[in-house]
Amino acid sequence: MLKGVDGVIFVADSQRQCAEDNLSSLEEMERNLVDMGYDPVKLPRVYSYNKRDLPDALPVEELEKQLNPQRKYPSFETIASQGVGVLASLKGVLRAILLDATQGG
Repeated sequence: MLKGVDGVIFVADSQRQCAEDNLSSLEEMERNLVDMGYDPVKLPRVYSYNKRDLPDALPVEELEKQLNPQRKYPSFETIASQGVGVLASLKGVLRAILLDATQGG
């Protein structure tokens, strides 16, 4: 699934009860990237904080602190079931890929 990838949209479930699963998925993705020969720090990435419409959604600041504390990759609030923010996430990762390509990444 990651072979030949130019960038990644990491989709996190904003629900409070999914916080541990999000961290586990992020760690697994990064391990898989390393196994495929990618440097996960250098690979263009954006975060999609999904299910923002649910009452138990964590604040974006908390999601950023948990999932995106060091590099501060671009992040987007999404409600995928309604199409909200999905195109913005896609444009964000495309922008990051193009910027990486122009910088010799």
